[in-house]
Amino acid sequence: MRAPSRTHYGRRLTGAAGLAGAILLAGACTSTPPAPTRSLDAARTAVTTAEKADAGRFAAAELGEAREKLAQADSAVTGKNMVAAERLAEQARVEAELASARTDAAKAMAVNDDMRKGNDVLRDEMQRTGDQR
Repeated sequence: MRAPSRTHYGRRLTGAAGLAGAILLAGACTSTPPAPTRSLDAARTAVTTAEKADAGRFAAAELGEAREKLAQADSAVTGKNMVAAERLAEQARVEAELASARTDAAKAMAVNDDMRKGNDVLRDEMQRTGDQR
C-alpha cells in the first residue's frame, strides 16, 4: 500500500475548509433576523401621538420626516433588510417624539402669550379704574 503524500492531505484539508466555509455562509444567508415589530409599533404609536397633538400644524417638518422614515422602515421589512428596518423605525420614533415636543412647546408659548396679553389688559383696566378715583 502506498503512503499518502503531503499534497494529498493538503488538498483534503483545503476541500474540507472550503466546504465548512460554504456551509457557514449558506447558514448565515438563510437566517434573516426577525422583523423589528417592537420598534415599528413604537414608531407608529409616536407618529399617531404626534398627529393627535396637532404636530402637522406646529412641527410639520419633523412629522413629515417621521412618516417618511416609517415608510422606509416598512419597505425595508418587505425587502427583508431587518437591520435597516430597525434603524429606520428608531429614527421615525425619535422624529415623531421631537415633533410632539416641539408641538407642546409651541402650544405652551401660545398659552403664555395669551396670559401675558390678559395680564396687560387687566393692568390697563386697573390703571384706568385707579385714575377715575
